[in-house]
Amino acid sequence: MIRSPHMRHADKGLDGLLVEFEDTEIARVVISEEKATGNARTMVRDRVWPEFQDFETGRRDAELVDGVSTLLAGAGHPNPDAVVAAILWTEKRAYRVAVTIDDTHASEKGLKALYKGYEAAVSGAIDRRRAEAFQVQNLRPWFENIAVRATAIIDAEEAAIQCMTRERPI
Repeated sequence: MIRSPHMRHADKGLDGLLVEFEDTEIARVVISEEKATGNARTMVRDRVWPEFQDFETGRRDAELVDGVSTLLAGAGHPNPDAVVAAILWTEKRAYRVAVTIDDTHASEKGLKALYKGYEAAVSGAIDRRRAEAFQVQNLRPWFENIAVRATAIIDAEEAAIQCMTRERPI
């Protein structure tokens, strides 16, 4: 089960929440932070690692329990209390960071530098830590181009619907 991300930039919320099951038992809950930024290392070091540490130390347990409970209720899970109890144990928690990068971090050495400190923020087995990078140059213009193209597609679809509605009144 996966939860939709929060949509307001200013929210300090979970960017993503995934509950993984093995048969009917919870395998783990994956807490995700996804960041599009022009300064990946600063974002990871100053924002992502502290957020993960807040989950590790229990400071954000209420938020995690609320997110998982809401997700399970929406999916009609038969035993949400057992799942919620299980996620309070840190070994059931895993973390995922995904960040945009430029050429600075687009090598093995660069990625190691980017994700330096992950093991200190989230201790334990390596399978508790996941990391992804999406390389893109000139991030803001790239996003603007996507937005312009998406808007054009939406406008075309809306125009087609309006045209069909005028031809065949409902």
